[in-house]
Amino acid sequence: MKMVSRITAIGLAGVAICYLGLSGYVWYHDNKRSKQADVQASAVSENNKVLGFLREKGCDYCHTPSAELPAYYYIPGAKQLMDYDIKLGYKSFNLEAVRAALLANKPVSQSDLNKIEWVMQYETMPPTRYTALHWAGKVSDEERAEILAWIAKQRAEYYASNDTAPEHRNEPVQPIPQKLPTDAQKVALGFALYHDPRLSADSTISCAHCHALNAGGVDGRKTSIGVGGAVGPINAPTVFNSVFNVEQFWDGRAATLQDQAGGPPLNPIEMASKSWDEIIAKLEKDPQLKAQFLEVYPQGFSGENITDAIAEFEKTLITPDPHLINGCVEMRML
Repeated sequence: MKMVSRITAIGLAGVAICYLGLSGYVWYHDNKRSKQADVQASAVSENNKVLGFLREKGCDYCHTPSAELPAYYYIPGAKQLMDYDIKLGYKSFNLEAVRAALLANKPVSQSDLNKIEWVMQYETMPPTRYTALHWAGKVSDEERAEILAWIAKQRAEYYASNDTAPEHRNEPVQPIPQKLPTDAQKVALGFALYHDPRLSADSTISCAHCHALNAGGVDGRKTSIGVGGAVGPINAPTVFNSVFNVEQFWDGRAATLQDQAGGPPLNPIEMASKSWDEIIAKLEKDPQLKAQFLEVYPQGFSGENITDAIAEFEKTLITPDPHLINGCVEMRML
């Protein structure tokens, strides 16, 4: 019996020594890697603190595709477990977009902020099996509070609506604002161009043809009809609230409202103009429009300026709007 107890004690001591030795090596590796890494820095000190936190905690091990892994990764059993964690971690959250935004002093995406906030609030990251070996990966209450404060600051600076009560500005889902800052002259010019059929080849179709403002910003058709009765392959997405789209068009092929505004006029089955020169030649013959345009754009007509004005107008098409709400009420009363 004593022999069994002695063997058990020796075995447990051996396991403890191996565990402490491996944990010590991992701690040394993590700290050495953190200090010797080719660290890129942001011009903003707060961003550097977050970058340092992510690096020191080893978040890149499982959330980037090419992190330098510790030597024990190659031990049979450990390798399979780590491969599983890395595959699952990278699939769930790619840290590279966060790092790129911090380095460039740009806003971190709302979805990434939400993910980081969730794991900080519920203390699910790093997982226990990671911190069991990576002691440096443990997150203190103070560090957790600092990351949550950074998230709140990101939301307040980049995403919170001015129309939202202060106590709700750190919530992940924000109401759309009543309005955005716009240039009134550009808006007026954009409104005129949005409704101008001369942007089409035969001067019969305007932007409003497929995106009617009195019909929800669409044409209500299964697929839209272009110049000469050409049938398009898709239906028209609404222009209302399009300023808040991450990308434009159903397939996201336009990055901005201005990019989107430049597509239909030159699309052969939509407005079918051959070029902006063709469109501008018609607009140049309108002295009133030309004078209005030159007040806003002294350089004169160009595809870039025309689409800029249309995009500025589209920034005003935000719902809910009291005029739209009143209109709906009036319609229900009829």
